[in-house]
Amino acid sequence: MTVLVAALGLNCIKYSFKGALPSDIKSIAIPLFEDRSRWVGLQEAMTQAVIDGFIEDNSLQVLEEESDADLVLRGTINSVQTRRTSVSGEEQVEEEQMVVSVKVECLNTHLDKPLWSSTVSDFGVLSGDASLEERELAVQEAVEKIVAEIINRTVAAW
Repeated sequence: MTVLVAALGLNCIKYSFKGALPSDIKSIAIPLFEDRSRWVGLQEAMTQAVIDGFIEDNSLQVLEEESDADLVLRGTINSVQTRRTSVSGEEQVEEEQMVVSVKVECLNTHLDKPLWSSTVSDFGVLSGDASLEERELAVQEAVEKIVAEIINRTVAAW
């Protein structure tokens, strides 16, 4: 019984990348993302989700002024696309993905060079006959995954 409890306890260990950043990196500014997707409201929603994610993570202080920040994270929402993932024998779409793609650059202002730069893409799943509201929820799901990836890449300094 003790071995089982100890083994289960090991599964609860939380891994953290905090501390992977250089010691002089303490703050980040996140200007409004550029939007090339033309998905209504996504520019503001994505930017706010990233800001909220960094505030919740609490590894870096989020500042409004780029000139005061150690890091500046800029993003361009390149696209929101529908990808069919499952079609029935009657050629009916059963499942789709709403794929969001964002080009992100995290600039180290001390060195004036990117800490990291990459295109981050992820998706939310929906049924083939989804309503506009369900599509919005799938985009929101993709945004949440992208935000997690952005935060992980930044605080881990990958």
